[in-house]
Amino acid sequence: MGEVTAVSQPTSKGPRSVRVVEAWLFTLQFVINTLALGLSLVVQTLAVATISRGDLAGHLDHALSLLPAVVVFAAILTTVRWFVRPLIGIVFGRWVLRTFGVIWLLLDMAVMTLTVQITPLHLPFTAELWWSIPVTTVLFALFGFVITTFWGLNSPGPGDSRRYERAWRVLDRFSRSRRNWLREHLRQQEVLSIIASFAIDIVLADTWVGAVRRRVSGWIYGAPGPAAGLGRDGAIRVMLQRLGPAFVKFGQLASSQVETLPAGLVQELNRLQSDVPPVPFEAAREVFVAELRRAPEDVFAAFDPVAIAAASTAQVHRATLQDGTEVAVKIQRPNIVASVKADLGILQNILEFAEDLSSNARRAGLGGVLDEFSAGVIDELDYRNESYHATRLREAMNGLEHVRVPRVFPELSSARILTMEFVTGVKVDQPGAVAATGIGGDELTEAFVRALVKQVFIDGFFHGDPHPGNILLDIDAGELVFLDLGLMGRLDGGRRFDLIDLLLSIQQKDASGLTTLLLRLTDAPVEAEVAELRDDVQDFLNRYVRYASESTFGAMSGALFGLLQEHQLRLDPHFTMAIKTVAQAEAVTRSLGGDLDFVDFALHEVAALAVSEVTMDTVVEAAKQHGLGAAKQLLR
Repeated sequence: MGEVTAVSQPTSKGPRSVRVVEAWLFTLQFVINTLALGLSLVVQTLAVATISRGDLAGHLDHALSLLPAVVVFAAILTTVRWFVRPLIGIVFGRWVLRTFGVIWLLLDMAVMTLTVQITPLHLPFTAELWWSIPVTTVLFALFGFVITTFWGLNSPGPGDSRRYERAWRVLDRFSRSRRNWLREHLRQQEVLSIIASFAIDIVLADTWVGAVRRRVSGWIYGAPGPAAGLGRDGAIRVMLQRLGPAFVKFGQLASSQVETLPAGLVQELNRLQSDVPPVPFEAAREVFVAELRRAPEDVFAAFDPVAIAAASTAQVHRATLQDGTEVAVKIQRPNIVASVKADLGILQNILEFAEDLSSNARRAGLGGVLDEFSAGVIDELDYRNESYHATRLREAMNGLEHVRVPRVFPELSSARILTMEFVTGVKVDQPGAVAATGIGGDELTEAFVRALVKQVFIDGFFHGDPHPGNILLDIDAGELVFLDLGLMGRLDGGRRFDLIDLLLSIQQKDASGLTTLLLRLTDAPVEAEVAELRDDVQDFLNRYVRYASESTFGAMSGALFGLLQEHQLRLDPHFTMAIKTVAQAEAVTRSLGGDLDFVDFALHEVAALAVSEVTMDTVVEAAKQHGLGAAKQLLR
């Protein structure tokens, strides 16, 4: 029987507890609401006195005499906002988005009206002027926001604990369906709150107000804010981490857009691939026991409670099997399924809202893209899929030099637990990593491209996200190790030939052939402007191939996707994934330092690897169905 040895942590004062912070926030919010309501009444008093040319001093004395009523009103509003507002948000969350938050003004207005009607409390003008309560509500919201923002009560806190943790646990048990409106509305409140708090911090970061906010926030929470000292780009990265796995996935996808995003932002988004804090071991252990019905110390000879890596949906612990084999145990974060499904539902709501408002959003066809993204993310949350992917890819990569896929232990894996052989190494983009292997950069680069070519063009089963964070370099063995196999792409034989045709058309600068191929691949409507598309394709080839002093496939593919979007054409999702995989693979080759023309070498490897698998009948069939280009390439 193994043991789990906890690593002692140095004691420190640290941040305040959640209950203490919430008590302070409630108290301070009550004080701010009192000030905001008082200011609202003073402004109305001045306005009425000016318009009516009445006794200003008398009006002010009357307003001040109602200070106790103001305090009681503020207490009622604070309590309703703190306890009732979240429940209303859960039930009517979609209307919060569609009304741009006006529903909260209506709630405050209803509370004021009911308080005036059913209690002896009265505010100035509520009986005489019908507009008094609506105006008071708007002024109260405005003053409250300004004061709250100035003192930093809406700043993001240093911790990531949830206010609705108990509700999330209940919803996670009943999260079998793809959509659940209660789950989505609960999550929407968290998402909007996080975005708002970080957005305000980012906007005010370099102002004196930002300095005041940081000081007060640090006093309330007992620790600096999560984005303190990180700058705008760092704050965006931390915000995405706080928002959760679905948003982290979007950030990771965006990080590959090196040509279109600022360098500083790309650098921060790249850190999303590894810089995610782990959950406490006690929470991870609960997941392990729930899945395998045994504790880690009963399964392994040794188990390290300190996570060696953490990602947006899981964390990895090092362990030793009873036979001495070193393994890595991937444990899914608690309650993550409900959270991710809620995020995807929120994104769907936002998209539907945008499509209702904009014809451009409807024409963009983003609904299909989101559906594909959502399906992929949900599949990744079931580690039985990754277990199958790893086993299949490991078999496909056998026999290739300098390439490896870790072995999976299915008997120690489940939907939320994945146990694989432990691999030592570093990320491929770490400086000096390639030199430390003693193997030339060109040799490793060719081995990596050869592996990707076999996956994409020969097997039609390929890694769907081969960014540098998912490719480990085992320095001792001199091997490139494929990790994180939750997302895999598939291409049938016809689409593989189409992809070869695409690369050939780009290499040969064949605008006519590339235009014809794109029209066929996108099922373009009859009324498509073929001549205009051909002209744009010719401009694309001139810019990125014919006259480009230095161009990457990533830049070319990004421009190609933009061209298709401009003409309202959309590729098959698996084909799109294959192109993006090739673009990401090119980024890895740059990290490896190899000096080769990516497209030329890939086409050469396609021919070399296909020789043993392609018969004359296959070539003839390819020529009939997919044009002569691919067939000729196979016969070279």
